[in-house]
Amino acid sequence: MRTMIEYTLEKSDNVNDCFKNLYDIVTFLRDPKDGCPWDKEQMPSDIIRSMQGEIYEYIDALSDKDNSHVSEELGDVFLNLFLLAKIHDQNGDFKLSSCINDACEKYIRRHPHVFKDQKLDTSAEVLENWQKIKKDVEGRKDDEKDFFYNVERNAPELERCYKISKKAAKVGFEWPDVDGVYDKVQEEINEVKEAKSKEEITDELGDVLFSVVNLCRFMHVKPQDALQSANRKFILRFNRLYNNLQRDGKDMESLSAEEWDNYWNEAKNQTDTAVHG
Repeated sequence: MRTMIEYTLEKSDNVNDCFKNLYDIVTFLRDPKDGCPWDKEQMPSDIIRSMQGEIYEYIDALSDKDNSHVSEELGDVFLNLFLLAKIHDQNGDFKLSSCINDACEKYIRRHPHVFKDQKLDTSAEVLENWQKIKKDVEGRKDDEKDFFYNVERNAPELERCYKISKKAAKVGFEWPDVDGVYDKVQEEINEVKEAKSKEEITDELGDVLFSVVNLCRFMHVKPQDALQSANRKFILRFNRLYNNLQRDGKDMESLSAEEWDNYWNEAKNQTDTAVHG
């Protein structure tokens, strides 16, 4: 029979005490007998999906510059991290202490310009030395059959595309100037127009997206940042359009193409004026 766990939270300004509190709570939630039925069922694959959502919520709060919300969402990220650690501990994979000790050793080892007397003055030098340490000190070798072996397979595809393009460019697989990138984007769009089957269209649209990501990289813009900006702009404009339709007693489903165009242009003008002036 399940019994209630008696626990009183003692808040603290000491980070070590706070982390202990959180890990204690996670331990109670995962208690085989008296813990939470939902938390006890979770596996790493479940927590990862949850943590991805929490990270996106953290990014939203950060974009909104709402510090109280940022703090809350970052706390949720820590909770998921501790849940992952507890699950691995219970499964006999490794302990949280081992995980953190290994991380501390690794990051001291990879920062000899901070913790030793090695002199590195630029970010480029730091990154070059970082890779050298991974190979020469830690024994991490390149995969001779896969040039992109260290590009995360489970990263969001937009981010993964950017990293693949960036790595290829580093060894010279690059256009001499931006005009070549523009031409490639247009070439891929033309091939979409010529595609016939669903498979061909899917393939060619993928090439369009890859080319546009290349353009972002060439212009030193992260594609996810550009898309985030576009999403926010579209939502702002469409919500203004929606409000204008309500103002005029109009129904979306009954609008003609010309009315859609007129309302959209009105919304664009209103939102652009609000943002820029």
